[in-house]
Amino acid sequence: MTEADKAKAQLVIVTGLVILYFIFDAPFLLYAAGIIGVLCIAIPVVGDLIVKGWYKIAEVLGAINGRILLSLVFFVILFPIALLSRLGKKNPLALKRESERSVFAERNHRYTAKDLENVW
Repeated sequence: MTEADKAKAQLVIVTGLVILYFIFDAPFLLYAAGIIGVLCIAIPVVGDLIVKGWYKIAEVLGAINGRILLSLVFFVILFPIALLSRLGKKNPLALKRESERSVFAERNHRYTAKDLENVW
């Protein structure tokens, strides 16, 4: 990570705390923004540690949020659709054999020029 990237991350942290101060009107957020900003300017090593800690927190939250969001999508959207599908048609993909001889499905269809216009 370059020094410019570290400075951007420090600025984002301080700006985020100031915005949260205006949203929640909690003075400790403004004090925290000021302290972090001064520390990052005065002692660059402390600023680097703050950025590393920030990225570790972001990594953990990203792993947790990914699992939570994917689980919610599965159980709220996909699972009910699968249950409704199982209640509906019995063999929608024709994966089970209807007869013992073959899985070939005969299709009586006469192709026209319209069938070949947009094949994709």
